[in-house]
Parts: sequence; C-alpha cells; structure tokens
Amino acid sequence: MNLASSLRRKFILLLTMLSVTVHLTAQSNNDVTNEWRITAFPHYPIKGNLSGFGYLGWVKNPDNENTLWYGGFPGVVYTAKPWFQMWGGLLNIYTNNYTNENGKQDTNELRPFIGYKAFLPNKLKWNIYNFTRLEFRETYHHDTHDWTNVERLRFRFAIESPLTASLERAWKVNTFYTIIYAEPFYRFDKDDIDPFRGQFGIGYIANPRVRVELLYYANWGRVAPSNDLAFTENIVRLNVKVAVKRALLSHVWNPMDKDSH
Repeated sequence: MNLASSLRRKFILLLTMLSVTVHLTAQSNNDVTNEWRITAFPHYPIKGNLSGFGYLGWVKNPDNENTLWYGGFPGVVYTAKPWFQMWGGLLNIYTNNYTNENGKQDTNELRPFIGYKAFLPNKLKWNIYNFTRLEFRETYHHDTHDWTNVERLRFRFAIESPLTASLERAWKVNTFYTIIYAEPFYRFDKDDIDPFRGQFGIGYIANPRVRVELLYYANWGRVAPSNDLAFTENIVRLNVKVAVKRALLSHVWNPMDKDSH
C-alpha cells in the first residue's frame, strides 16, 4: 500500500468516526445538540512580518433552532519570533433565532480580541502551541434593544502533526496533517470555566495558498442546576484557509518550519 492510499484510508476512517460519534451521541442524550460550521480565513500580506486576515463563517444548529453568520475584519498577525506571534482582530456575529421561546431573540455581537500564540520548538516538525486570547463580547439584543457585555479568556493547547512518511515531506503540498487540542474558556462574569472544548481532526495542504481542515469538537458547558460541566454539544466544522500570496499560510501557521515557507 503506497502513502497516498494509506492517507486516503485514514481520511475516510476519520469521516466515519465523525459521523458515528455525532449519531451515537444524539441518540443517547436528547439534551446534546449538533452544530455544523463552515468557515473561511483569507490571509494577505501587509508588511514584513505583519499580515492580515479575515473571517467568514456560517453556523447551523437545528436543535437550538438558530443560524449564525460570522464576519471578521480587520485581523492582524505579527510574527515577532519564529516561536511567538501576536494576534488581534474584530468579529461580528449575527444570530438568527427561529423561535422566541424562553426569551430567545436575534442578536448582533461585536467581538474584538487580542492574544498571543507561542510555539514549542521540536525536531519532529510538529506545531505544539498555546494560543491565548482575551475576548470582549458586546451583544445587541434586537427585541429589547439592550446591550450586554462579557469578557473571557480562551486557552488553546494544541498539537498539529504531519501525516507523512518522512520529515522532508512534512507540511508540503498534497500532504495531510492531524489536529488535536483542548480549549478551556474562562468567563470573568462567572469566575469559572465555561465552556470547555476538545477537538480532533485532519487537514490537507492543497497548494501553497490553500489548506482545508475537517474538525470535530466536543463541547462541555454549565447548564444543569448543579453548575457542573456537562457534555452539551457536538460540533462538526469545515475550515478553508486561503492566502493571496504564495507561502503566506506556511509563514503564519508553520513559523517554526522554515522548509515549508
């Protein structure tokens, strides 16, 4: 069996695992919802080690009877060192709720954020990093015309590893990579972790300007009267990362690996 055939089998296996996980969880617990996401991240150079990015997203949760639309601009990434980046940007999220039950209403959220991404150097060409962001969530409620605000810290601990037979092929065109991370969210208004997410998935480098990722998230939130973390949501997400300049994605997402630039 050649490498390409082996990678295709792994990709099909992951798709099967995703569908089975979502189906079994939905059957076993009526309180668990299923969410589907498609997001695109266009990247463009600004000057030197400073680049910009946008965020376009569509989110559908039939169980919660809502659809979310994401738009992000401007966004900036500054690579101070190969192992350290600064990130900042502004997201706008419109939530369309199909029902007014339990006081639900359409909302529009402005979410400026700032953070850093620190990589752990290693000889395996893995991306081992912590991505911490401080988010300011300002939300307008269309029915009551009220504004609410919440601040939270997101701590993403991640490992991305190439699925290649040799280190020389790592992060090259037409190769796959695996993704796994844990992400606790600290909310200042609750003084607690809410939610907590675990994620795994697979990515594919189509060319120097395009990467595609298929991801599964398991989400735990505090919804029960006991206020304990409980499994509440399956999230399946398709990411598309696009750059207007060749090798810009490698510079932003693989800064430790000079061979991939």
